[in-house]
Amino acid sequence: MVDYRIEPNGTVVVFVSEKSTQRAAGPNLKIGARLAFRTVSDTVQFVRAGESEGYTFEGKEYLAA
Repeated sequence: MVDYRIEPNGTVVVFVSEKSTQRAAGPNLKIGARLAFRTVSDTVQFVRAGESEGYTFEGKEYLAA
C-alpha cells in the first residue's frame, strides 16, 4: 500500500495511509486529506523528502511533465 497519491495536475498530494497522516504537522489530518503545492517543483521536493523518510508515492509519473 502506498502512503500518498499524486493527482494528475502534479500539484496535489492525497494522504492515503494512516502512516502519512501521522507525518503531517498541524491539525489532525485524516486519510483523504489533500495537500496542495504551488508548483510541480514544490511537489517534487515534498516527494524526495518523503521518500528519504521511507514514504511511498503513487502517481510520480505526473511529476515528469
